[in-house]
Formats: sequence, structure tokens, C-alpha cells
Amino acid sequence: MVGFTDQAKHQYDLSALFTINSVSGATSRTYDITGFQPGVRLPAVTFLKAPGFMDGHAGYSDPLLEQHFIVQVVNTVMTSKYWKDTAIIVLYDDSDGWYDHVYPPLVNASALSALPSSSDALTGTGQCGVALAGAVLGRCGYGPRQPFLVISPFARRNYVDHTVTDQTSVLRFIEDNFGLGRIDAAPGKSVAEGGSFDQIAGSLNSAFDFDEDQDGWHGWHGEREPRRLILDANTGQPVHW
Repeated sequence: MVGFTDQAKHQYDLSALFTINSVSGATSRTYDITGFQPGVRLPAVTFLKAPGFMDGHAGYSDPLLEQHFIVQVVNTVMTSKYWKDTAIIVLYDDSDGWYDHVYPPLVNASALSALPSSSDALTGTGQCGVALAGAVLGRCGYGPRQPFLVISPFARRNYVDHTVTDQTSVLRFIEDNFGLGRIDAAPGKSVAEGGSFDQIAGSLNSAFDFDEDQDGWHGWHGEREPRRLILDANTGQPVHW
């Protein structure tokens, strides 16, 4: 019912935002983002998902196709008027992939083993700690470690943040940035009771420096042009800007 339950339309093809040259077929799979659509206004918050063959998922995609998509999106935003006020966050949603896995902090135990929904399987089918009596199951967390990248004029340069974060850290960042409060603020349910993970999510603030970047550019509305790093989508190498 996306777009039909209220006056807002919530989900669009990427072609509504970007101009794209695309050829898909048995022997040719190209997808080149060439810029924003004429007259488009970038929303305050946008979630983008790559086309399936470019989403980096093992089995039907690969890291080079994923790189092609991410670099073109980042390059488009970096060379636009929006860049000076933008934070791009790159994150993933599956436990399999092309990266290392580290056992996570167990913030919510669960043990759903009934088929066909045996989704709690951190160390085996139906295994994810010992859930509290009456807990909402099927919400094992956190899962294996995955990449989490922050790209912004306000991102700390040459910095690896050791804060424990998860997908809902992005939601928490949006809630805090716009003063929205937590999803479960009223009446309020704990995570074990089915409440949203944003209430316990690690903050992204330490990945940013909003006071002054390392080029001396102050605040969200400084007069200096924010730094850019334009990459080649095929090689991943920097190109002249």
C-alpha cells in the first residue's frame, strides 16, 4: 500500500531521482548514473537501495558492481549543491557478504526455532541467548559485524569509530537531528517487548565534527567550499577534481 494509505508517496524507482543510462541483458549489465533529474529536489532524508545485481550480495552481485553504484551516487551528490549540508551513510542488511564477521554484543536474546520462521540462528537454529519470559521473538541482535561508512564534509578525517552501532543508529541520528524523539517514546516498550532498537542504538555523533572540519570550515553553513574526493567508478581510484 505504499503511496496509497495517505497523501504522500514514499517509494520511487531510482530513475525518479537520478538520470541513468541502463542496459540490462544476458551479456550486458550496465547502470550509469549521470546526475540528478532536472528540477529534482533532494529530500531531507533519503534511503537508496541499489539494483539487485549491484547491491553486493554474494551469489548474484559482486564488490565491483557494488562499487560502481556507490561511487556514482556519491560522486553525484558531491558535485551537487547539496554536498555542503549532506551526510551519506553506507550500510548493509545481510549477514553474508564479502567482509569479515565478528561476534557481536548480544543486546536482545531470542530463540525462535519454529519453522518456517526459524530466524534466530546466531550460533545455530533457534539459538540467540536465553530470551526473557514473554519476550517478542524473532529479533535476535546484534548480528555479525558489517561495514558502516560515513561520508560527509563533517565526517572526522582518517578516523575509525569504535562505537557499537547498528542499522537503527541511522534512525536515531535522524530522530536526534530533526528533534523527532524515539519511535517508542510513548507508551514505550523495551526491545525485548517488541520496541524499536533505536532506543538502545549507539550514537553516530563521534563519527562527525560539526564545529569545525580539518580545513577550517565552520558549521553547516560555512562560506568555504567543503572538501570533495571524486573516484573512478570502475577502478575506485581518485580522479582529478
